[in-house]
Amino acid sequence: MLTRRTALTLGLAVPGLAGLVACGPNATSGGGSGGSDGGSADSGSFRLAWWGNPTRNENTTNVIAAYKEEKPDVTISPEPGEWSGYWDKLATQTAGGDFPDVVQMDEKYLAEYAGRGALLDLAGAGLDTSKFVDGSVEVGEVKDVGLAAINAGLNAFTVLVNPDVFEAAGVDVPDDTTWTWDEMIETAARITEATEDGTYGMTQMGTVQGLFQLWVRQAGQDQYEDGKAGFDAKAATSWFEWSKKIQDTKACPGADASVEDSTAAMDQSLFGTGKIAMTVAWSNQVVANDALHDGKLTVLRPPSTAGSAAEAQLWYKASMYWAVSAKSANSAAAVAFVDYLVNSPDAGKILSVERGVPGNLEVREAITPDLDESSKKAVDFLDAIEKELGDAPEITPQGGGQFEDILTRAGQDMLFGTITPADAGQRLLDELNSALS
Repeated sequence: MLTRRTALTLGLAVPGLAGLVACGPNATSGGGSGGSDGGSADSGSFRLAWWGNPTRNENTTNVIAAYKEEKPDVTISPEPGEWSGYWDKLATQTAGGDFPDVVQMDEKYLAEYAGRGALLDLAGAGLDTSKFVDGSVEVGEVKDVGLAAINAGLNAFTVLVNPDVFEAAGVDVPDDTTWTWDEMIETAARITEATEDGTYGMTQMGTVQGLFQLWVRQAGQDQYEDGKAGFDAKAATSWFEWSKKIQDTKACPGADASVEDSTAAMDQSLFGTGKIAMTVAWSNQVVANDALHDGKLTVLRPPSTAGSAAEAQLWYKASMYWAVSAKSANSAAAVAFVDYLVNSPDAGKILSVERGVPGNLEVREAITPDLDESSKKAVDFLDAIEKELGDAPEITPQGGGQFEDILTRAGQDMLFGTITPADAGQRLLDELNSALS
């Protein structure tokens, strides 16, 4: 079941990975035995692992078939999986020296696998990134490794608006190039007051990691810096004060209802059922949300402290990555396939935007005319913010995968009145530093 919270985060910790000290030699023909010259780009065999859903599985199977038509001497062994078991399996494979040749990777775990020598430097292996939009390649770079992974698609954080609720309240949709955080709350509170009981202006956003990161970036900080927490207690406290203001002004439901809503299935959530005017989501979630509202949703930039989109510090986030095993016996063939996945317009037309909007602008231009209107909204949003982006943030360090849970616990305790915003801010910082140490 896809809930609002799981849609905004990216899963659980990787059991067993912390205990790995290195990648052992792979005993299979696909995973590499070390010491190989990398084989040929036009022949040989390799393994491809990914997590996904029926649509992604079908798309990936079709793109493998299309690639085989171009390179019939290449054999690709597919290893599809589901998110819930994918990372357990990958950790076990890594420990046993059985790491697949090409792996769909998540940002939360990229530094952990790269730091243990599991991933090939794709730039050093010759992957062409010349047609990628500025700021989109850097999100796969890991210190002391290089380009550990290339994004399979891009996201950015958005505010989704249900115009029907705005209309019912007699409130205009804000100008997303100039609105501030407080103006967002003020707008939402007016909607709550002007609509029937049970309808609210916005969801409670105080436990949403992506929005928290945007907040501290606008304060001149970030979620991480040099492998440690990149924000101070003052910035974290101000975040929880803003979150408390959402609740105190009745811009959002109360604590009980908000916690329940965060774990509801998307189609049963308050936003999904038309009871909320504004929520937040990553841009690759636009399509699923739009389908619940007959294609009526509007996609806005999140607010900024300065009231200027140019200072909002949005960034391109990789929805997911492609990575190649550093010990692949057929690395040349594996890298050539990744090159096809991210640089070929033909592959782009098969994969579409299911893994996110293509970072390669040539591929993006090729597929856009055939996209449905909801998918075009996601593409148009990324195009609109391109010149407003801040620097790419630091890759999540080892231990950072716990951040969402830490933020959720502190935020919920604060909303229920157990602790103050200052207590929540300090606890968030302390527990994150503990997880990173």
